[in-house]
Amino acid sequence: MDELIFFGLGLFAFSVIFSVTVVEGALFILMGLLLAKKREEKTLGAVRPALTGHPLFIPWMVYLGICLLTSITAYYPLKGLSQLNSDFLKYLCLSTLLLALKKEHLPKVSLAYSAAAVLAAFAGITEVVLSMATAPDITRANAFMNAIRYAEVMSIAFILILSRLIIPSRETFKNEQLFYMLAALPVFISIILSQARGSYLGLITGVLAMIYFASPSRKKMAAYAGIMLVTASLVMITNPVMRSRVLVMIGQKTTDTSENSPTAGIDIRMQLWKLGVKIFKTHPVLGIGPDNVKPVFTKFQPKQIGYEKTWGSLHSLYLHQAAERGLLGLGALFLLFGAMLSFAFKRFRTTRSPYTLWVLCALPAYYVMNLTEISFQHVHTSFAIFLALAFSAAAGAEKLNS
Repeated sequence: MDELIFFGLGLFAFSVIFSVTVVEGALFILMGLLLAKKREEKTLGAVRPALTGHPLFIPWMVYLGICLLTSITAYYPLKGLSQLNSDFLKYLCLSTLLLALKKEHLPKVSLAYSAAAVLAAFAGITEVVLSMATAPDITRANAFMNAIRYAEVMSIAFILILSRLIIPSRETFKNEQLFYMLAALPVFISIILSQARGSYLGLITGVLAMIYFASPSRKKMAAYAGIMLVTASLVMITNPVMRSRVLVMIGQKTTDTSENSPTAGIDIRMQLWKLGVKIFKTHPVLGIGPDNVKPVFTKFQPKQIGYEKTWGSLHSLYLHQAAERGLLGLGALFLLFGAMLSFAFKRFRTTRSPYTLWVLCALPAYYVMNLTEISFQHVHTSFAIFLALAFSAAAGAEKLNS
């Protein structure tokens, strides 16, 4: 049974980069195997206290409770309840990983996750290279998924790879450290080629957090940061499309909101954020209800924004939560995010490990990404963050390479 659980963990870690369907399937397989093992060992009764005693349990219950309340009071309650189902799945994912992942699993599961990121990186880079030869517009690296989701999951994976380089653990196979060194470059380049500016900001935040927290290794971290800066600059210099997308972030203005405009994303987000504030002011306490933005969009915004008549996302998790769940929902989200960061910090303070460093730096990066996206509501990114939290919980004291 232990071997099957390990396989389930490996499948989860590998597929979270690529496929929502496969990773959800892996989660339910893992959950079934874990419960079967507990039943076989006659330790099912230990599951409940293990979960309820965890420091994230109460924040999660508050978050789910507010989701239920705001679903009942929503414009369209059934839509709200469908989001409750999605939020509960997230809690099931985190709980299952916390129960299943053990210290001895971490090196190999880390390898599976990082190997998947490398494969996705080469797929994304290949897409861009082929598009440069065949298409007038350069394709954004995406590896067959939404380019923004791709950039987010790759950024989270890159922070793990960087953590393994900054705090090198005892190698579990020959040249393991070399693998992570070689993995870092294609994964980083794929993030740049995604042209996802929110992920750029998130990754910068994660790197700065790593420079701060990895105090004994700051010189090494500064060297890696320098290499990243040079690599990013070279890619930007040789690619005018990406260069223009970055430059508009620092001042270029235009009224063009066509789908291919380099400023379209910024302009559309600004309009959606204003709409979010408008909805929040109208329904400040409980909001309009989870997953209700799209069905009530034209009620608050009769005029079309950008190239879509209606939008289901306000492209900022915090404004989106405020609009859909009001002050109560936004407060519950901040409580949960604060508890996750506090847990990560305490784990790193207790156990200095590449895995505790990973989540401590990935969380600030993730929170910044959510300024311009609703990433927490997507499986790819939320499941990856839960994997990082479970890694941190399972990490223990270990002998490190000098």
